[in-house]
Amino acid sequence: MLYCKPSFPPFPLMKTAFLSRALSLLFLSMPLAHAGDVSDLVEQKWIEIDSPNFRVVTEQPEDVARRMIVDLENLRHISNRVRGAESLPGPPLTIVAMGRSSFATLGLPREIAGVFQLSRYGYAAIARIEDYVTSAAASDVSRATILHEYHHFLLRYSPDTTAYPKWYNEGMSEYWSSLVIQDGRAWFGHPVAGSGREHWLVDMSGRINLDTKWLFNTTRLTYDNTRSGAMDTARFYARANYAIHYFNSSPELRKQLAHYLRLYNMGLSTDQAVRFAFKKSYAELDVDMRRYVDRRLMARGFSIGKDGLALPQVEVKVAKLDLAATYAVLADVVPRFAKRDSKVAKELIETNLKLHPDDPTANSIAVQRGGGADGWTRLGALLKRYPKDAGLLATRAEGAYMAALAMRDTGTPGWEAPLKEARDLARRAITADPSNPLAYYTLGHVYRLAPDIGPVQEGIAGLDSLVVYEPSPGSFRALAHLYLRNKQLLEAVKSMRSAVAFDAAGKNPLDALLMENLEIVADMGATATPVAGGLRYTTDAVYEGALVGGKPDGKGKWSRPNGSYYEGDFVHGLPSGHGKLVSERGVAYEGEFAAGMARGIGRISFPAGGKMVSYDGGVEDAVPSGPGILVTQDGRLDVTFVEGEAHGDGVFVPARGAVPVRGTWRYGAYQWPAADKVVFAGGIDGEGRRRGVGWCHAAGSLQIDMCRYKEDRRVAIETADD
Repeated sequence: MLYCKPSFPPFPLMKTAFLSRALSLLFLSMPLAHAGDVSDLVEQKWIEIDSPNFRVVTEQPEDVARRMIVDLENLRHISNRVRGAESLPGPPLTIVAMGRSSFATLGLPREIAGVFQLSRYGYAAIARIEDYVTSAAASDVSRATILHEYHHFLLRYSPDTTAYPKWYNEGMSEYWSSLVIQDGRAWFGHPVAGSGREHWLVDMSGRINLDTKWLFNTTRLTYDNTRSGAMDTARFYARANYAIHYFNSSPELRKQLAHYLRLYNMGLSTDQAVRFAFKKSYAELDVDMRRYVDRRLMARGFSIGKDGLALPQVEVKVAKLDLAATYAVLADVVPRFAKRDSKVAKELIETNLKLHPDDPTANSIAVQRGGGADGWTRLGALLKRYPKDAGLLATRAEGAYMAALAMRDTGTPGWEAPLKEARDLARRAITADPSNPLAYYTLGHVYRLAPDIGPVQEGIAGLDSLVVYEPSPGSFRALAHLYLRNKQLLEAVKSMRSAVAFDAAGKNPLDALLMENLEIVADMGATATPVAGGLRYTTDAVYEGALVGGKPDGKGKWSRPNGSYYEGDFVHGLPSGHGKLVSERGVAYEGEFAAGMARGIGRISFPAGGKMVSYDGGVEDAVPSGPGILVTQDGRLDVTFVEGEAHGDGVFVPARGAVPVRGTWRYGAYQWPAADKVVFAGGIDGEGRRRGVGWCHAAGSLQIDMCRYKEDRRVAIETADD
């Protein structure tokens, strides 16, 4: 089934002239495409092509769309077979595939050839296929880009919610997007014609340089129009691609890569995961990868016959779309990828609603995308006619949840009522359609806001589905707390590992502390083998110290192979009394423990270089709870905390010379006094100014809108985080 052969001659040492050529080509693709009128988009001859797993709507020639749909079906089939993990079931993925002029109407960058989205509204994609090759035995940038983006979708839409490091995610998608079918085999690893990726492996001295330390520790790319940003992005994709190329070159290396991914998802830092999985330093990896790229690049080939992958024979159906049907599809898909203020998106939604005024889906789309002040009223009227329409129910539920969240965070009384309405509507939507993602998304967020609002099992089901569509640390953290309430300790540990793994930027360092706290509690309840001076656990953690009845009792130290440890008092096999817990990522707590958990009064210290510096005060389950003082790079906050969030009256002393800010915090948001006739609930920067995403309303108004401030000025919601 698997066959490897050299994919191209030994890698030549490239001269810097290639670099300048590749850079100029890169910058030629950077300008934004010209945005046209909505009529440019819809006044075409649109057709729909359906296969078992895809629905392609296009104004391009049928043979081009057929080639793309077959390529996608093949990649889906191969990926599911090779990875051994089937994608989640669901309706066919809708792809709006356009030519260059239609695609330009969206106003997206020219270099984008395909974007796949998985969100609370389900999944969809847009693709530019005017230059798409129609031969399975050939590859080009347009085809590779679409397959690359679809591979991201495959990795995410899986029963196992896995965190993928940036380099792994992009490198794997680069590698698998090189699919060509030749000589009865599906091949991966051949260079994509016209991509120029290999040019960016060579530094200014003409030497191949994969710089694995930089590559593995890169968590985000700027994608900006600056020369340095563009060069870093090009280098990153080239290095990620060839790093995955290297790890796919032998069974042993593939095994090491899988082990690395498991360790990463257990909450280990990148450096530790590399050290344990590959048993080499970054410098040693650089040498091995450079030798591989320079001397023996290999492609992987899989037999596609009945004794191999047995590629499916893809049957497709083709139908013409009239104007109303075209609007229905474009109004659903295009706004997901356009900017919030996009004229094209707005016109598509409004015209679709005029063409289908009583259609539940058209009305739901309009409300979800901010369609008019009467949207809430329209939904209510339609629900009387269609009481079991899952889309209407879920959209109304999301609106009720957002209203409750805004009311709660701004101190508006009565927020519990719309939250309960959101819960009840989400339940009805799930009953009507058990696969509706927006219903589960909303139900999960309801339980994030109010964990006691219903049965624990319902909350777990909602949050477990929510993390498929929004794998955020906060959602995993909320899921872990529900598992603890349900006495499912090991599941809570797994959820906290995911919370840490999905926090690639390290914005939630307290999660690492809670994860380690749960790790030790789980170890203490597991079977341990007596060793000299203590115990060894199945996780390879070791306890050294006093024992009573075969359990830690008295002074002792529990330590893990990754370097994390707890040292202090134990009572009946659990940390109790005074102790110090240090996570592998450098977050440490020293203070009181009770029944295994960091609980009482203590001090939390954070590693250098991060936003947080220290916390002194009350702690409950390893997070600030009660009166305390939090010191960050922005200043010093003296306030009461509830489950890690500032909540109550307090004072913030900005770090950079401004006067102290006194007032009230609610669930982490400072309640700013009215300024510029606007009341803002949100953050404070180091100069004592309004900052971040929060809630705005005019003084005395009941209308509350999400908003964002930067340097005390209101900016667009889409503005990059501070």
